[in-house]
Amino acid sequence: MSTQGRVRREHFQLVEGAELIRNYRVEGYASKVFCKVCGSSLFGGDWPDGQEVSIRLGSLDGDPGITPQFHTFVEAGPPWDEIRDDLPQYPGPVPFELR
Repeated sequence: MSTQGRVRREHFQLVEGAELIRNYRVEGYASKVFCKVCGSSLFGGDWPDGQEVSIRLGSLDGDPGITPQFHTFVEAGPPWDEIRDDLPQYPGPVPFELR
């Protein structure tokens, strides 16, 4: 589980550290992109070629300036992870037109 934010590809710029990024992807699944030095999870989704960049918000130093809008993949969550807000919930990915 991770909290992530999405930004359109054209609004994203990686300013340094590209040589430290490693991408693990199995055909048909989302990318798992991490730092080869510390192991931090950085990106997901269709990195690096998707229409959006899915950023793991735990990798940011400061407040991203956004608030949660929905919960995805709720059917895959552990039984102890009780969602306690009124945000929309999706059993899998959120439909693209709602992003």
